[in-house]
Amino acid sequence: MAKSQMEFIKEAEDSLEGFNEVNAQTMAIPFLKLAQDLTPQTKKAKKDAYIEGLEPGMFFNSATLENFETALKFIVIKFERIYIEWMPNRGGFVGYHSPEHAESIAENKTFGKWQTADGNDLQEYYTYYGIIVDRESEGPVILSLTSSAIKVAKGLNRLMTTHIMDNGKRAMPYYLVWNLESVHMEKNENDWFMPKFTFDGYINEEQYNLVSIDRKALPDKPVDYAQIEDRSAGATVNDF
Repeated sequence: MAKSQMEFIKEAEDSLEGFNEVNAQTMAIPFLKLAQDLTPQTKKAKKDAYIEGLEPGMFFNSATLENFETALKFIVIKFERIYIEWMPNRGGFVGYHSPEHAESIAENKTFGKWQTADGNDLQEYYTYYGIIVDRESEGPVILSLTSSAIKVAKGLNRLMTTHIMDNGKRAMPYYLVWNLESVHMEKNENDWFMPKFTFDGYINEEQYNLVSIDRKALPDKPVDYAQIEDRSAGATVNDF
């Protein structure tokens, strides 16, 4: 007779001692990124970063390095608008700010390009915390959109907040499941990939229960916005 899995475990003698600090506060939320031509994870020469099979136009998880190819289903559970402060000339990550604080520290407010008194860039991001369908148990990921992708984000926000269900009631944004696809774009001599959202349907009971738990836990989970530092990669989009 086959032995049951890990039957050698002595549960009465085991404990979580030594893992007490592994909790919501010490587990940063991973980012869902959309690979572009310059994304390091698409370059075989970048051995420390390369993800097998990843090509421009494919989505991937920054923590698990899982390749989702060009489409997946996504449930938005929270939206946040922020400004990230970068050192000049696409330099390193400095910090992030609420829109109100970003406006208060911006000295130069040229359209589409805010700067601080130190000359640092303040870049606007529309940030979506969400659950990937069929990966619900893995918890939330973050999709962060900037530059020309903000137009896509504003369209999604309108659809999320105006959707009427068959019973005549307005749906909560986190009741909705979206098809998230990669779309190839071209302008002049530049080309890049943009996300596209189309309505797919409604969450089921199991997803509803998980979403409720994740939404309550989100305020305690840190976000490592420095992961966006490669702004040619991920879910950010170049300024075309």
